[in-house]
Amino acid sequence: MKKWLTAIALWAVTFSYGQNEFAATAFYNEFKKIYADAQNGFVLNKGSQVKNGFEEMAIEFTTKLPLPLSDSGKILYPLNGNPYVVYYFEPSNARIKIDVRAVSLKEAIVTAFAQPIYAQTETYLVDDKVYCNTYFYSDAAEENKKAALFKTAIYQQKGLFYLNFEIRGAQ
Repeated sequence: MKKWLTAIALWAVTFSYGQNEFAATAFYNEFKKIYADAQNGFVLNKGSQVKNGFEEMAIEFTTKLPLPLSDSGKILYPLNGNPYVVYYFEPSNARIKIDVRAVSLKEAIVTAFAQPIYAQTETYLVDDKVYCNTYFYSDAAEENKKAALFKTAIYQQKGLFYLNFEIRGAQ
């Protein structure tokens, strides 16, 4: 029952804010291009290497392919696991704006991917701050977070709420 109330509330807020800002051909085309490149190891998207101070855990690169409506992005090659690109979106001081944006992004991902995908969301509280991660899978029974195709994350930092989006790649 709680899930339904949350879904109805998010739908109502989304409806009241207007159309999906991500629902555009430019977003779908760039998303498809970035996803295809991710499956090939980020050959097109990988820019110059960035020193991040955590080279013993992951090597970081700039992105060459921007995701429409994102502010910035980076590609990470963890020492253990597959590479991924993460795109960051403009923060807001209103959680509801970020929640609506995350729902809009999810709808655009589903449309652009054009194959069935299944979402699994986890929400947890740390120091009175809510963190929410949604993992997207091609298999409804999958539960391994490392096997997710995509991930969205919502978190709070210094009074602002943030949304980021990961596209997972292949080695």
